[in-house]
Amino acid sequence: MQRPSWTKLALISGLFFGIQTLVTESATAQVTVPRMLSATTDRSATLEEQLTNRLRATSEEQRAYLRFVVLKVKEGKLDLRLVVAVERYALRRRPDFPFPFFERAMKVQAAKYGVVMPPVKTFASTAAIAR
Repeated sequence: MQRPSWTKLALISGLFFGIQTLVTESATAQVTVPRMLSATTDRSATLEEQLTNRLRATSEEQRAYLRFVVLKVKEGKLDLRLVVAVERYALRRRPDFPFPFFERAMKVQAAKYGVVMPPVKTFASTAAIAR
């Protein structure tokens, strides 16, 4: 009867633990926003899609807040460059959970433009109505 060598045993256990750590890594997925398809094949993401995915807006209230921000940009009350700069700031502050930093910074920066940004909590009751 032949005993397994220690090197084989170490190699097998190393592979097992290596595969196990790869499998248990947390997966991050993009949150997609439904789009209306048109005849043009524009492959670039809209501002709403970009904000939703990069800021990891998972709840309906957060998505409603981002729709409100996009609406203010379309109305010309907020500058697009400001929104993108605040998004980048939030991503630098906390890459794994940037949305709260985006919300707070948008409130401060929008006030400089004279735009009142309501907290995300107010969109909890109006999210279904806004759609």
